[in-house]
Amino acid sequence: MLKPEPMTKVVICGLNDDLSQVSNVLSKTRLVHVENYAGEDEGFSTGTTLNYGARVSEVLVRVRSLIKILEVDAGSPADVKNADSVESDVFEKLDDLEKNILEIYDNNRSSIQKLKDGTNRLELMEMFESFDINLEYFSGFKSLDVLTGILSSNPEFSVENGEVFRDDDMIVVFVPVEDREEVEQKMIKLGFKSIDPPSGEGPISKGISVLKSDMQNLESEIEATGHELEALSNRYGQWLVVAEEHFAAQSEKSSLPLKLALSKNAFVLDGWIPVKESDDLKNSLEGINLDIQFESSDAVPPVKLDNPKAVKPFEFFTKLYSTPDHRELDPSTLLFFGYPLFFGLMIGDLGYGFFYFLLGHFLVIKYRHSDELYQLGQIIRLAGFSAFFFGTVLFAEAFGFALSFLQHDFVLDKGNGDHVGFMLLASGAIGLFYVTLGLVMGFYNAMNMHNLKHAIQEKLSWIMILWGGLSFIPPWLFGSSLIGSRIGLPEDIEFWVGLSGFLIGLVLAVSAEGVVALVEVPSIF
Repeated sequence: MLKPEPMTKVVICGLNDDLSQVSNVLSKTRLVHVENYAGEDEGFSTGTTLNYGARVSEVLVRVRSLIKILEVDAGSPADVKNADSVESDVFEKLDDLEKNILEIYDNNRSSIQKLKDGTNRLELMEMFESFDINLEYFSGFKSLDVLTGILSSNPEFSVENGEVFRDDDMIVVFVPVEDREEVEQKMIKLGFKSIDPPSGEGPISKGISVLKSDMQNLESEIEATGHELEALSNRYGQWLVVAEEHFAAQSEKSSLPLKLALSKNAFVLDGWIPVKESDDLKNSLEGINLDIQFESSDAVPPVKLDNPKAVKPFEFFTKLYSTPDHRELDPSTLLFFGYPLFFGLMIGDLGYGFFYFLLGHFLVIKYRHSDELYQLGQIIRLAGFSAFFFGTVLFAEAFGFALSFLQHDFVLDKGNGDHVGFMLLASGAIGLFYVTLGLVMGFYNAMNMHNLKHAIQEKLSWIMILWGGLSFIPPWLFGSSLIGSRIGLPEDIEFWVGLSGFLIGLVLAVSAEGVVALVEVPSIF
């Protein structure tokens, strides 16, 4: 429980004809961590996917594409179906379903793009609407050029041999072709910003009216195709999730040869397996002509944490920080006891505790398909229960209000000085125990990973700094003992023993970490 499962090296040799069967068994049992073949032996090379791999990969890509298009919530499949029935069902329906979905989706995307283009065109036409000029007059002349855009300054701007139309900052200038460059340069010096006029024929007002009508039709089409896609999602969403799960598993099985050493007729599989599951592996592969050998190895094995069901969720925190080496202690059990305890004492409110419990339960129910969110939900649920328990038994509070009907002799009153002192002392004692336990576990890990010298310098030093500091600092600064008076130790002995331990620990820490250890000293308290 406190250490990862012991692992043993396993080597499986067999005929290539049996690879498919071996792949099925290994995928089903999930006992072996397969290591990739490095390709260093003469006569052996990595293989290719099994004969059904290409087809499975193609179907998997198509199914995942449809899941993305339909925005299906890829949760746990509602129905568990036989693998063969899933496969035959997919091969029968997928082509027609894909064709239907893609056709509707393409229409939807096309309408959305047309609506976007129409919105931009409408904005442009509305900028020129006040000029009441037919659209065809903005272009197509042989002897005239049209300059259109924004000119904020010089409201009296005019040109010779041309005509100017103004509406606030908008300007339209008709000039002879030969004068265009000169007039344009003059306008640019005045701050002119060119805007291409809208194309088309007929009055702008009529064009705007037609465009708005077309956009309303497009919005209706977008809504209709959106409803069609939603209906298809509701009808086939879970079916696609089941198919995706099945073909993802098939794809994984088909890719096993990519990790193995293969010759013309045989294969060799290298991997790791928990020692206690060696017999299970042999039994599962019984009936297949294989040679299975379990070997000791100096190589670093993969880590499989070994915890009871109740502790399993707290592996989330362990892995989030760092998965322990196979020689190190697993802190998940320590987190299982410490996190809910500290959370419950910190919140200490049955109302908030009940809220956290419901939040965690929601995550557990909603996200069973996600290992991380499922574990997080279990953690929050347990922490909420702890807060509810302490809020009921120890503090008799709900949402910050005292509950008189829960009062008893052992309820702690946050307004009572003696009770506050007890809570501070208890919190400090629990925290001190927790930190010390963590350092002791670190000492064990350092000794296993390196040697006793490293363990003393890196971990025992901080235990000495912590306990030595707590022994000599209170008598030195405040004139009162924190530890010695409670165990019957004279203050002068407590002071000198504590100071000696603190200084020795500090020297050891500096010898291991350098001067950075001096900066870290305050953080240990």
